[in-house]
Amino acid sequence: MVDAFLELQEIILDKGSSRRALVVASRDIHLENELALNTIYLIELQEGQNAAGGRFGGFGQRGVSRIISFTNISGAWRKEVEMTGSEQLKDFEPPYHAAAMPLTLPDGKEVMVAGVIDETLVEDYNQRFRDKGS
Repeated sequence: MVDAFLELQEIILDKGSSRRALVVASRDIHLENELALNTIYLIELQEGQNAAGGRFGGFGQRGVSRIISFTNISGAWRKEVEMTGSEQLKDFEPPYHAAAMPLTLPDGKEVMVAGVIDETLVEDYNQRFRDKGS
């Protein structure tokens, strides 16, 4: 669906490239020619004074404001999950092992995002969120 693909790009450019969202994907992300099955979770981090969730010196839980996932099957992107709200996300721990990684946009440009490529983690998220999302 074109709308889902545009939304994915928008979030990556707005939140992902500024490190306000973590990107978790089952495979490397090449939006310019993505035909293989791939699932991408975008984990938006809370902003503002209490965004760190009480983290002092980097310790503690990072607050999450929204989780969205998109799945690509043969070039067609579909939004699978969208969850917001502190109650739904209160026990969710974003991956602490996220690092800077390149992501290729549809125009061929590369942007750096904070994230991780981890098929097992994506499967865990699918089991946790797909029945509850949207």
